[in-house]
Amino acid sequence: ITYLRSQVIPESHRANVMNWFRVPMNVITCGALLCLHVDTISSDKRIVFAACLFLSVTGTFLCNRFIAIFQDDEESKSGIEVAEKPGLIEDPAKQTKVEEEVEQ
Repeated sequence: ITYLRSQVIPESHRANVMNWFRVPMNVITCGALLCLHVDTISSDKRIVFAACLFLSVTGTFLCNRFIAIFQDDEESKSGIEVAEKPGLIEDPAKQTKVEEEVEQ
């Protein structure tokens, strides 16, 4: 995670950005702990578990999406065009044309 931080967040802004990411985490934690004092939730802990599961799945999805966007950004910086990647063009005629251009 430290490597990813160093690649994505500039050193001059890293402390501020990481502190702002802690705010939602603390709000979610406080909300979950306060909900334990609600009678409906305190009698059935599955609600808290379901909320945590939902947030974990959402976080996993967003993390994978971020990684995909970051990799696309890195590939565009290295000079690889999106049309040059095999399998991204729906029309096979266009695909063969792109492959011929790449070979030349």
